[in-house]
Amino acid sequence: MINEIITSLDNPSVKEARSLNDKKARRFHGKFLVDGEKLVHEVVCGAAEVDKLFVDSARLEEFDYIIKKCEGKIVPVTKKVIDSISENVTPQGIIAEVIMQPTAEFKPVSNQPILILDRIQDPGNLGTIIRTASATGFSSIVLIDTADPFSPKVVRSSSGGIFYTDIFRMSEAEIIDYCRAKNIEMLVADMCGENIFKHNNSIKNIALVIGNEGQGVSENFKANGTLVSLPMKSQMESLNAAVSASVLMYTLMGNSI
Repeated sequence: MINEIITSLDNPSVKEARSLNDKKARRFHGKFLVDGEKLVHEVVCGAAEVDKLFVDSARLEEFDYIIKKCEGKIVPVTKKVIDSISENVTPQGIIAEVIMQPTAEFKPVSNQPILILDRIQDPGNLGTIIRTASATGFSSIVLIDTADPFSPKVVRSSSGGIFYTDIFRMSEAEIIDYCRAKNIEMLVADMCGENIFKHNNSIKNIALVIGNEGQGVSENFKANGTLVSLPMKSQMESLNAAVSASVLMYTLMGNSI
């Protein structure tokens, strides 16, 4: 059964959904937004738990195949309401409110590589890195003073990768101590490091550290890890953080993907 169409921007459910574009509201409500047909379909097929599903009332028939999987949670609204919730330039007419899973104790999968992101701030970079991490098997991601992984732009840029990785917030000291205790080699991306293509990449008990877009990784990580780099022509000093992370993850995983 489809509920009455909501037309007001001041409707409490609409105001709450719109607030989820803000980090503090996401944490307060324990929910985040998934915007767009492809990602919403992935969610309702089991990737995450939907709390509410806002659908443009003029497109109910178009999205019927999604709506059928989400009975009792449908909130039909006008296009104006959808546009007010979405941060997309051209909203696709369907937005899910998704329940955040409680932060679990850090227990990465044994013998699986760990990705450590040190102060990554650009949401597009973070989403792209999460997307590649999911594709390459870096399923445990540690965030240190990094952008919110549940912001709409990160979720969108991750192309669903956010649903298939375990994300943990830890301090620098905590993850360094963990890697030392578990005999995990930290490979720290730095332009002064060893050429990654000459490094012994047969070691799989590793954690890859990617640093801030402008400042790179912290001195503490450098002091406690092995520096590795991507070779490049002399006229280029560095690569975009997401590009570097992607190339390094694929290089380290080799044929094991």
